[in-house]
Amino acid sequence: MRLGERYPIALSILFNLIAIMVKYMIYSSSFSRAVYSEIFHSIGDTANSLTLFIGTQIYNTKPSPRYPFGVGKILYISSLFSSIILSGSIFYMIIAENIKIYSALEESSLYSGRLWIYMLMLTLFDTATMFIAVRIIRSGRGRSMVLGPLILEDLMGIAGNLMATISLVASNRILDIYLSSAIAFIILAGSIHIGYRSIEALIGHAAPREVIARIIKIALSTPGVVDVNDVKTMIIDPDRYLAIMQVEVREDMTVREVEEIKEDIIEAIRKNLPEIRYLILDMVKPREPEKSYVSLLREIKEI
Repeated sequence: MRLGERYPIALSILFNLIAIMVKYMIYSSSFSRAVYSEIFHSIGDTANSLTLFIGTQIYNTKPSPRYPFGVGKILYISSLFSSIILSGSIFYMIIAENIKIYSALEESSLYSGRLWIYMLMLTLFDTATMFIAVRIIRSGRGRSMVLGPLILEDLMGIAGNLMATISLVASNRILDIYLSSAIAFIILAGSIHIGYRSIEALIGHAAPREVIARIIKIALSTPGVVDVNDVKTMIIDPDRYLAIMQVEVREDMTVREVEEIKEDIIEAIRKNLPEIRYLILDMVKPREPEKSYVSLLREIKEI
């Protein structure tokens, strides 16, 4: 059975909803602050997974006259909202309450019984969705830009669940407060990472350096091309880019020959780099300095 990239995301949403209910039942019996933090961790993960799922749906929406480049960037707007506002408020709430509780707390034990077993079992959910996401990326049926955040979410979920399990096993309230605060910092770290990626995409970051390098290589390998003076790329929506390239051709070429070279470059790029959705070529005669592509290749190392 061939699994698409939406499968692990939908599975993650389902598992997180189940995890929220299980963690709430564990918290109701143990009143563990670490488990309490994990409830909100799962709520945040559910919101992020839901954002990713909606994004995969929007990804296939066709451009319109009103939105000629599509509406894929709405994914980054919703990610920014869920990561900074939701996760930030969760972090503040957990830390603020922990400080309040810790200031009036005397070292004591908490009752957990065998609840830690159920908490430990929840790590299997994150492990399963992470394993499926990795397999789909490696098989080429999913994009790392979409499933990468899900894998990061799962890794942080595993870390948080293990901390909550340790807290239940130790049954020490002071340790419980510390581990709860550590989980809050995991939530904050995840929200900062997702927020940074979203802001980068909304500003319009360039395509990956290996993609730009291949664009230059394809152009230079086309007969009649002398040099590549400039390449500018910008993300349009997840894993789709706009590329603008200035290409030098031999001075003795006719207009028809130049047009044929232009068509050859466009066809080769579309065949080998389907992520380049829009391509604009500016064909010019040779100009100084020579071998501009050398400096371009040096510059893209900074991306």
